[in-house]
Amino acid sequence: MVRLIFFLIMIFTSFGPALYASETHPETRLEEIVVVATKVERPLEGVPGRIDIIRREEIEEMPYQKVDDLLRYLSGINVVRNNGIYTMTATCTLRGLSDEQARTLVLLDGIPLNKGDTGNVNFNRINPEEIERIEVFKGPASSIYGNNAMGGVINIVTKKPERKFEGSLSGQGGSFGTYIGDLIMSGKIGKTFYRLIAHGLNSDGYVSTPQERRTMYTVKRFAVENAGSFLLGYELNKENTLSFRADYYNDKRGEGTRIKHVNGVHRDFDTGAYSLTYKGKHGDLEVRLNLFYNLENYRRVSESERGVTYTRFDVDSDRIDKGADISLSVPFGSRNVFTFGGDIREGSVDAKDIYITQPDRTLNKGKLRLNGLWIQDEITLFGGRFNILAGIRYDHAHFFDGSFFSTLPQYSLFNGKIGSNTWEAFSPKISVKYKFRNDLSSYVSYGRGFRASILDDLCRSGIMWGLYKEANPNLKPEKLASYEIGFDFRPSSKLSFLGSIYYSIGTDFLYYVPTGRTILGRPLFRRENVAKVESKGLELEAKYEVLRYFSFSINYSLCKAEIKDFPMRAELEGQELTRTPRYQIKGGITYTGPLLSFSLLPAYKSYQWIYTNEMTQVVRRLGGYFVLDGKIWKDFGKSFRVSLDVFNIFDKKYMESPDERAPGITLMGKIKYSF
Repeated sequence: MVRLIFFLIMIFTSFGPALYASETHPETRLEEIVVVATKVERPLEGVPGRIDIIRREEIEEMPYQKVDDLLRYLSGINVVRNNGIYTMTATCTLRGLSDEQARTLVLLDGIPLNKGDTGNVNFNRINPEEIERIEVFKGPASSIYGNNAMGGVINIVTKKPERKFEGSLSGQGGSFGTYIGDLIMSGKIGKTFYRLIAHGLNSDGYVSTPQERRTMYTVKRFAVENAGSFLLGYELNKENTLSFRADYYNDKRGEGTRIKHVNGVHRDFDTGAYSLTYKGKHGDLEVRLNLFYNLENYRRVSESERGVTYTRFDVDSDRIDKGADISLSVPFGSRNVFTFGGDIREGSVDAKDIYITQPDRTLNKGKLRLNGLWIQDEITLFGGRFNILAGIRYDHAHFFDGSFFSTLPQYSLFNGKIGSNTWEAFSPKISVKYKFRNDLSSYVSYGRGFRASILDDLCRSGIMWGLYKEANPNLKPEKLASYEIGFDFRPSSKLSFLGSIYYSIGTDFLYYVPTGRTILGRPLFRRENVAKVESKGLELEAKYEVLRYFSFSINYSLCKAEIKDFPMRAELEGQELTRTPRYQIKGGITYTGPLLSFSLLPAYKSYQWIYTNEMTQVVRRLGGYFVLDGKIWKDFGKSFRVSLDVFNIFDKKYMESPDERAPGITLMGKIKYSF
């Protein structure tokens, strides 16, 4: 496979000039800067790897309600948001790595958002109105980012206040009794800058349960959000900035069932997040330092009725993620730039299951700390035509302070302290890019990535998918080795063709396996590092700005990801990974006219396998579906914009889960005033 990839790129680069034989003179383009590839600002053109960028002007032209709505139009990414804005936990994963969000790292201005307890990211709490751009680095990036960056990194970059005073006020209303309001104010007074954000959402919701599965207790899913954000920064001088950010998020989301509780079965993900960032330059030395602390109080009310017996239990879980990282970059001579750094991250959970209809309690605690050191070298040769990026990272992980206690007899055998565990990981990466001409370049890369087990697997025992599971504190990290080759052909600033081929082998992947023991007649399972997986694929993309006011884009992703080796359950070998569509086709048409502007974004997702019971590896094939989203807008001067976002124009009742259907056609009108 690796030889085939190199052979294909050699063919392309040999015959590439014949595809565009005449001497080209691409139009002058502004040099685009990215952070995600090296942790410091670098020109995108010199980075050897595949990076996609969603810019602010593109965001303004796209239909969206949440930030992951913007990501779903990119190649090689699978976004799962079963129930629109009512979805509890959306996932965005790269290159066939199932729907485990823990395998794709998500950053907000360089601050990690993946939670140590679940690996998930609460995309609902990120406000798209404050985003300047989104950088998506595809392929393993653990060589500098460590945990969670096994499949790639999504870095969401917010706007920095530059003017004395500016802001916007917007209101939305639409389908399912949905109302959304956003207020943003920012400014710069001397060397001090600030930003204030207030957000509110209230939606009556829709019935997501298919008709044949509804009961007398089936109700609408609903959503309520209140959020605020505060940024305060100070420019020590032109090249050194210190900033502090605080976020507050409070929500409540119904799950479509109500028996006795006024809100029925529902969840809250109430969050307080704080970060302190220093970014500066001292001579040739560039420095970035981040400190962060996130506390999520996760609560769930669960109620059910069997016959005449009513049961209710509540979950109350405190999830804390905190850490610090520093990166330093310094040039050595005219051809080398060394960047090195270190970080420490710690995730912890303190959770309680409180049984309201009986006097029982279940408690679990645990902490996972990861310490990492890394170094990388950027080498530029032949007048900038040849770029090499090489690096390696060492991580040491320690699981500790684990405990479990339950008054329920079936769980009592797990009671007591949970043993600690340590492990280490090395993550190398090397990538090379060569610019054949101003309009044609190609790259090859090799990288290794890893993701640590989540705390939910390390320290929580209980019931899942109707069966019992046992915590396993001895889990090792999943690992992934990936080979990639790609090309960029940009004959002008208005036309581009991009392509990538990748081949990845994952080892020690986590799956549930039976322990051979039973509880109350049901088999007991636990996670183990038991599987070897393979993911291979192709991504192609074309963009063309036909006229100044009309543009077109299309991308195609092909991916095959499957279990290659499963010694304990050989019958699963060859099974495709769940949530990995075989292929996706996405596109976009945008017209910006003096009277009216519009965009249309079609997307097709092929069949995918999903779990109907993850414990026993029972899967179900969901058919593919096509959706078309659109946006119409009109600007009145520089201050007012009126727009209409239409999602799922053809009202396709598709399903991304075995039990829930999507909302169908959704219309959201918006008025925005910018000042």
